[in-house]
Amino acid sequence: SFCTLLNDTPTNGAMSTDLQWLLTARNNKFFQLRNGIRLSSDPFNNSGNATKRHAGFIQAKAGVVKVRHQKQVYVTLKNGEYANQPRKMFTKKVFDANAKASDVSRAVAAVRPDLADVAFRRARKMAKMIHRTKRLAAARKERSAKRQFKRKNVKPRKGGKKGGGSPARLAPP
Repeated sequence: SFCTLLNDTPTNGAMSTDLQWLLTARNNKFFQLRNGIRLSSDPFNNSGNATKRHAGFIQAKAGVVKVRHQKQVYVTLKNGEYANQPRKMFTKKVFDANAKASDVSRAVAAVRPDLADVAFRRARKMAKMIHRTKRLAAARKERSAKRQFKRKNVKPRKGGKKGGGSPARLAPP
């Protein structure tokens, strides 16, 4: 409604989230149109959909689930404080790869309860990805340990001797 457009929040400056979304919905760095589907590459977007609800660059509070070094799942939170101090604005919570997706989801829900379901699905997906890559790496390591390198395409040496080459070239003129 019009009243929300006039809302002056300290975290977003003089403009409300509604007005910011009206201005930047289809004209921002993260917007991508693929086969008629509006997507977003916003680093604070868990779903990838270009919607106001999921646009983390506009929202005062946001949370995103990410993977660190293919070993840990972590949540980066933006809780609406320190809007003019980027270093303090973001907090990270690190979880083990074996952590429950519901625990990760609860960390996001503490800041944005409406994103808990999306965070749960993303955390579960990231944990599966970590376990799959660990299994693949172990299988590759085991397979490569069994293999022995053998040369198959070796060119025969000329003359059959270690020096190689013809004797005519070696003799002085």
